[in-house]
Amino acid sequence: MKNLLRKMLWIVIGSLALAGAWQPVLAEEAMRIDIYGPGQKQLNLYIAPPQPSDPEMPRPKEIGILEQTLSKNMGFLPFIHQMAAGDILGPKALSGTTAADIDFKRFNLSQTDLLLTSSWRRKKDGVLQIELRAFEVFARKRLVGRGYTITESYQLVEAVNRFCAQLMKELTGRNSFFRSTLAFVRKNDGHKEIWTCTPQGYKPRQITNFQQYCLSPTWKWDGSSLACTLVGQDRHELIIWSAKNRKLRHVLLPGNTIISPAFHPDGRLFISIDRYGNPDIYSLNEDFGIEQVEVENWGIDISPQFEAAGKKMVFVSSRLGNPHIFLLDLETRKIRRISYEGKYNTNPDISPDGRYIAYSRLTPDGHRIIVYDLKTNQERQVTSGPGNDEDPAWGPDSYFLAFASNRSGKYRIYLATRQGDETQLIPTGPGEATAPAWNPAVR
Repeated sequence: MKNLLRKMLWIVIGSLALAGAWQPVLAEEAMRIDIYGPGQKQLNLYIAPPQPSDPEMPRPKEIGILEQTLSKNMGFLPFIHQMAAGDILGPKALSGTTAADIDFKRFNLSQTDLLLTSSWRRKKDGVLQIELRAFEVFARKRLVGRGYTITESYQLVEAVNRFCAQLMKELTGRNSFFRSTLAFVRKNDGHKEIWTCTPQGYKPRQITNFQQYCLSPTWKWDGSSLACTLVGQDRHELIIWSAKNRKLRHVLLPGNTIISPAFHPDGRLFISIDRYGNPDIYSLNEDFGIEQVEVENWGIDISPQFEAAGKKMVFVSSRLGNPHIFLLDLETRKIRRISYEGKYNTNPDISPDGRYIAYSRLTPDGHRIIVYDLKTNQERQVTSGPGNDEDPAWGPDSYFLAFASNRSGKYRIYLATRQGDETQLIPTGPGEATAPAWNPAVR
């Protein structure tokens, strides 16, 4: 009965009405940020200290987690500048957390654009109830308001993620960053296994445990499965992991080398194998048998990736002597060269919207992430090291990029944007982390 009650409470999380906080905000009055256009601006955000419903109520440890999670989440957004308490005119604490309680004038004079408030109360049965609100200071309007019932500590982080997702949706029109999942390769004790976590480093989960080398994770577009390659002692295998039952399937393919699998949006898996002694790119049928060769050349052809429409495929080929990035039009079958600078360009990924191609280029200072715009035919370097920056992977919003870098002395996963904003470390736990792969499906 207790477990059932917890499930019922968790189902309604985020759906509690806040008294006096649900008046609709007119669309023309709401704040908007164009994170995709040039000259992206920053908004000044102040996160006010959480307020108890009863001043005599002792502060629970969960409120510290609430503050830390809010600040951490907002820190991943390059268009948000977090203000310190000293930047705000007047007292640090608020008189209340609703619009009627707030002196917006002092925040406006402090050049605050957004104000986040939170309140909490502990019920007699021990259940924690929190309310989160975000206000546009100049218009004195509530952008987001949500209440959550917390029965387990892990639900608190999930509640903050949901609130941040809605706030980002309100500001930018997109919210997948807070609702998506990353897969990556973690190295521990000489082995490489596949793990997953959120882009903020929450919910780490180990997918494989072969105590060998698992490489190149890739997601099916609906998020129902994940593929990777297993480098065994005497052969390579294709591994398919089901998100539904968490079972692993082993698939044997001809040849000695099985690398860089990638799902097409129609569900087919593409992969590079050396069926006849030279790595070429093949498509597989629904039972993961070879369907047909898609790219064949005397050189090495590897690393296919697709945009959401399924009409374009990027890949790496050594057909010109050195590895370069190419684009295959799957309708016309025409191949277009993308990279011209440098002699070593690898690890391509095409954004879900089909406009941008990110890849790693070897420069005199090390590997750097390059973003090529298919509309303008211009490229820009979006990372600057130090060390090597490799393995770029687009987020579902075609804005964020995850990549691997050894700038700290060992490989970790970092977050960048297609505009070259300051990078952020994604905490993935102990051990080196490489080969990030963003799940296209959001929850």
